[in-house]
Amino acid sequence: MNNTSGIISQWLKKLQRLTPPLRLALVAGTLAVASVSAQAPLDIRVALIIGNSAYLGIPALGNPANDARAMGEVLRSLGFSVVELRDGNRVQMAAAIAKVGSVLKDKQGVGMLYYAGHGLQLDWHNYMVPIDARLKSAADVPLQTIDLGSVIDAFKGAGNRMNIVVLDACRDNPFASSTSSAKGLAQLDAPPGTFLAYATAPGNVAEDGDEASGNGLYTQYLLQELKKPVTKIEDVFKRVRLNVRKQSQGRQIPWESTSLEDDFFFNDGVKFTIKPEDLARMAAQVQAREQQRLAQEAAQQAQARERERVLALEVTQERERQQAQAQALEAQRLAAQARELDAQQLDAQARARAQEILVAEARFREQQRLAQEMQARERERALALELVKERERQEAQAQAREQQRLADATRLAELNRLAALANAAPVEKKLTKEEQKELAFREQKAAWELIKTSSKPDDFYAFLEHYPSAGELGEMAQYRLDQLAKPKIQVALGKGQDASLGYTGARFKLGDEFEIQPSDILTNVPGPRRVARVTSIEGDVVQLNDGASVMTALGAIIKNERGTFDPPYGGTPVEFQVGKTWSGRSTQQTADGPFQELQQTTKIVGRETITVPAGTFQTYVLEVVAFFNERNQHIKLWMDPRYGVPIKKEEIVRGRGGRIFRSDRTELAAIRAERS
Repeated sequence: MNNTSGIISQWLKKLQRLTPPLRLALVAGTLAVASVSAQAPLDIRVALIIGNSAYLGIPALGNPANDARAMGEVLRSLGFSVVELRDGNRVQMAAAIAKVGSVLKDKQGVGMLYYAGHGLQLDWHNYMVPIDARLKSAADVPLQTIDLGSVIDAFKGAGNRMNIVVLDACRDNPFASSTSSAKGLAQLDAPPGTFLAYATAPGNVAEDGDEASGNGLYTQYLLQELKKPVTKIEDVFKRVRLNVRKQSQGRQIPWESTSLEDDFFFNDGVKFTIKPEDLARMAAQVQAREQQRLAQEAAQQAQARERERVLALEVTQERERQQAQAQALEAQRLAAQARELDAQQLDAQARARAQEILVAEARFREQQRLAQEMQARERERALALELVKERERQEAQAQAREQQRLADATRLAELNRLAALANAAPVEKKLTKEEQKELAFREQKAAWELIKTSSKPDDFYAFLEHYPSAGELGEMAQYRLDQLAKPKIQVALGKGQDASLGYTGARFKLGDEFEIQPSDILTNVPGPRRVARVTSIEGDVVQLNDGASVMTALGAIIKNERGTFDPPYGGTPVEFQVGKTWSGRSTQQTADGPFQELQQTTKIVGRETITVPAGTFQTYVLEVVAFFNERNQHIKLWMDPRYGVPIKKEEIVRGRGGRIFRSDRTELAAIRAERS
């Protein structure tokens, strides 16, 4: 019970940071009941945990030993046999690796390495640094440290069915700069059957953390997520990454690479639900926020009235100033007339000269008066316009406050309804897997519709934390988050990767032109070339050829010659990474009216350098499997992260009995798009 209350308390704290509509969506989602497949009961789980803090000859690290101790406790509670080593020298670390390999030998088990301490990279190898290392040159590194590859080799030699490697070892290298080829750790693709996690992105460093907290930032959130029940390993680390990114304000963003084919759950316990008393407490919190909102509204109204009073006073003062100027000009005119009468007493020549002077003076005064009157009218007009705008702003604020009041009232009513339902203790229905998927999809889509135009990063943090496996919707949420809270690090490229593979800018730019050469895969018969030109970009929506095709900024289809798609269908990820897998679902409406459901799964299977008529490109290779109307669609994409359209695409659509309905290939014949 205490554990349940703790998790709910953390959840409620996060809930307060969301916009009101998303809060309601997340509450409803949490109350949904779903059955989840449990972890295989016969798993042999063995974890090697190393935490090195007390280094010799360099300043000690504050948290790794504590991190290792806490990680050992949590993993033991999750069914792992733990080999734990704190402040290990090289001999001890090598012995611990050998011991774990021996324990796992021929068990078809799950092997895990958690390492906290100093780490460095050299020649595309990553090394864990023992406490007795005395590194003065690059030659010392292989001799005095432990190559991460040796642990992976030990796991491989044991015949594990799955390996998990977690490295909280991306701190600043305290040894001479000549010992390492670059800062941080090197980017490596996870070997088969392996999940590889870094505390921060390759080529970057992470802080050791606040010693007072007892744990490093990364491990702090990892410990928190490991305790949550029935969460897939990918979702655990996605949430860790999200929390670390938010807490560090984008200065530290964890990184993962996976080649896992099976699902894995650290914690296969029973999912917690929200109790009626928690709903009542949430309703009370909503009411308290309503009172706070009313007080803020009263203060805003008072400020608006004061601004209106000041503007009205300025208008009155301006009119008075204009009247004073007019009186002064009139006095000058009368004085000029008096001087003119006096001049009549002079001789004819003097009168003529005086007359000319007076006429010129009168003309000048008149011009000055007219100019001042025009300036005064313009100032009065500007003040009046500002007064109108201020009143319009007040009306808009009043409308917004009323909309907010209605939304809060609706939310409060819904919370009360949910509380009543919970108190009534309804009989829970066991959902089928298909019903679970349908419920999850509708819930995710509804939550996304509520926030997709938001300008608040917290809305997207909350969406991604609540729906870490939201697939293509999650990628769009990640894209929006990156626009609103730009990461402050750059992921270092892996061995042999061209700079184009690390591109993080816009994939579509106004005026881009892509000349496309289609052909048939089976016959190689070419079709007529076509040009796709970016003619409009509004927010996250990209139009090609004046709206003939409409896509998202990540290339998901909103509209094309085959119909419209809701949600957008088939986009690419924000971050290209070998092993990454995600799913998507969309409803397609064709021109003649019928609907069809499309479901797809996409995986980045590798990198490949290819040559097409437009040139030679380093690309990520994506494989897509989709299903719709008793047909299946197999797509292979070669993507350069700089562009929103594929360099090459192959698509085969089959029906019953394997009959081929479509076998299309497209290649870029030319690109007219500037990229830095």
